Amino acid sequence: MREEGVLRADGGAGPAPQPVPGTGAENSGPPIPGDDRLAARMARAERYLDDHLKKQRQWYSEKASAHKNWSQRLGLAVIACGALVTVAQVFASALPLVIPAVTAALGAAVALLAGIQRIWKFDESWVSYRRASEQMKREHRLYINNAGPYRTAADEEEAYQRFVENIEAIVAEEQQIYWKSRTDTERKDGGADNKLRPGEGGGQR
Repeated sequence: MREEGVLRADGGAGPAPQPVPGTGAENSGPPIPGDDRLAARMARAERYLDDHLKKQRQWYSEKASAHKNWSQRLGLAVIACGALVTVAQVFASALPLVIPAVTAALGAAVALLAGIQRIWKFDESWVSYRRASEQMKREHRLYINNAGPYRTAADEEEAYQRFVENIEAIVAEEQQIYWKSRTDTERKDGGADNKLRPGEGGGQR
């Protein structure tokens, strides 16, 4: 049986032309190898994250934004109080009884704001929360695209196990940093009786 060719631009007959790479035509064929793996990994990763870490990821994102806002507000408040102390000195001769009281109140406000920042560590915690959130996103991208440490996995099961271990390591590292920071603060403040018991620190805060 004679194969039917196609008419070429020069008038001859021959096999059908192949799609030219880069023109988009090659994407119109059947799925390239790896498409099924990408879809399967995305589904498996999302199922794991939703089942085990959905609230944790949401908590990290929300706390990072909230603590960043508090850190900026406290910082601006301290700057404003310091500036008002300087301005108040201009009126010291005109208001000799009022200005000392105002200056003392502003100084107390600065001390209070600095104490709040030192105890709750908004400036440090929001960076830690944001780092954990972004690291989880990066690990998710590496896994579904078979990049980084997942490129050398022997099979899909090994790649998934690496993904789970890496995500859990991110969570554990963030929790360790948090509790170490809290413990250091308590020790500096003389809270030796409030040391954490072994095993404490898991879960959300």
